[in-house]
Amino acid sequence: MGSGLLTVIILVILSTCYTPNGLSLTDFYLYGTEHGDNMMTVDSLPAAPLLAPIDNLVILGPAGITATIYQARSNGYLQIQNNADSIFLFLLFASGNFGETKVFGRTTNDPALIKRAMGQINEAFPNTFCSTSPPTQLIIATWIDYLKYHSNPGSNFQTVIVTNGHLTFGIFLYVDVHITAADTGIASLINGNYVESDPSIFPFNTTVTNAPSMMLNSNIPGTYILSLTDPPPDPPNCLAMCKAKLPEKTCKAIRNMV
Repeated sequence: MGSGLLTVIILVILSTCYTPNGLSLTDFYLYGTEHGDNMMTVDSLPAAPLLAPIDNLVILGPAGITATIYQARSNGYLQIQNNADSIFLFLLFASGNFGETKVFGRTTNDPALIKRAMGQINEAFPNTFCSTSPPTQLIIATWIDYLKYHSNPGSNFQTVIVTNGHLTFGIFLYVDVHITAADTGIASLINGNYVESDPSIFPFNTTVTNAPSMMLNSNIPGTYILSLTDPPPDPPNCLAMCKAKLPEKTCKAIRNMV
């Protein structure tokens, strides 16, 4: 097959897989009150307990703090905390008119969503989660019509925190961004000391209008997958655990799945 024809085929395939910005709202993990989300317009969601505590979370873990609570904030960030100690995951932390901003959030252990998240993490970080050490909960926070006001059509983005209590990763999804300035990255408040966020964890840095068209640890524009475990652990030896627990034929089948 000629290289020119191959290039055309690849471009056609890509054009059918991605919108111009990479993602659409249908690519988000299921959100909405019909899926169990809490929802607020204008205001932040109330703080809520995690399904189970999270150890080794970035910044909190090295300080000996176990995360127990989360809160999706109307101004574009997810707060994960234990009492007064918190980390702040800034997706698009900005000020403005939040009159039409809708914030959704929930924790879930839905098997289908767990399987989807596990697959995305393993594509970015091979053999991180396997059938013997899967994620056990997701935190899903979604912002719809963020800062929509007058001529601004609003921005739409989502984060999915994927964890088994010891290994934690974040999936950050941006459909569209219609603001030009916002803080991004991870900030923290530990023992009364506030540390500002570092935007360099995202390749778009502070140029937030590029968020829907760039990517990190993914081949889908608008998708960013980050480890939120500190210190980063060695990935589990899924094959060794499989051999220890299952007969050879079953082990082979599972190895092909992970």
